[in-house]
Amino acid sequence: MLRIELDIFSGRPNPSWILSPKEEKELVDRVKADPSLMLPVTAATGGLGYRGYIVTTEKEGDESLGKAALPSRFRLGGEPLNKDAATALWLLDTSEKPDTEVDDFLRGVATDTIVRQPARPERPGQEGVEKGSLAACASNYFTSSTNFSFWNGSSYISNNNCYNFAANHRTNTFAQPGRISGHLYSSLTCSSVSTAAQWDGWFNGCQSADNLTIALVTWPGVDFHFYRKCASGIWCHKPGSTAARNYDNSGNIITNVETCNRGGYTSFCGYWYANNSLIMVQ
Repeated sequence: MLRIELDIFSGRPNPSWILSPKEEKELVDRVKADPSLMLPVTAATGGLGYRGYIVTTEKEGDESLGKAALPSRFRLGGEPLNKDAATALWLLDTSEKPDTEVDDFLRGVATDTIVRQPARPERPGQEGVEKGSLAACASNYFTSSTNFSFWNGSSYISNNNCYNFAANHRTNTFAQPGRISGHLYSSLTCSSVSTAAQWDGWFNGCQSADNLTIALVTWPGVDFHFYRKCASGIWCHKPGSTAARNYDNSGNIITNVETCNRGGYTSFCGYWYANNSLIMVQ
């Protein structure tokens, strides 16, 4: 069996679904006809928002891809938009199943990106309110703003997200605010995610030693995302299971996290601080 993961979230685990035998055969036929559609899992295929798909053999011993002489895990689609948008749209259509984790809103966001339509940043009824203010204190603990090898290795890039990167703690658990403290966020709002982060040990005031400075934003009602201040005052981040980086959705180095291109993550929630040697996430 083949599992398809829609790579679209940064903080939350991505939604996924299983292909039917007929759909599986068609996908294999498509990628065998054009192997250039397949990319390594570590490939850079976009920023915040739709980044294509991750195709994986569902369980150990399953030979779905092996029999076709294809990798057991690979990327398809994303930016730069592949030459066969028809395959990306066809694969998105296969998510329309009774038990799917992908709803019409997410399908619409992905479709808009694939066909280059204006983005739809918010779910109906959600309001993206800018709530930011200038960082109140200077960081005194920095990591490189250019060398992300600690995060981007093939054995752990997929298992650590924006929250892992923000906390500078590689757990390989796709960390979630509040999980380690038993106070997981209850909604995808600034208030709920911020409260969960506070339970994990983040403060809204500067810490005296080895201070980490992070910023929280949300895609209203959809997802959350964290940035971390790195060396030379550059802001860095890791969109979901993709590579850590120092640039925004426009490809610009991030010097101001409040005004950079954050795609659909329109609500700026504020800054948080923690002692690098004490903060733990899971």
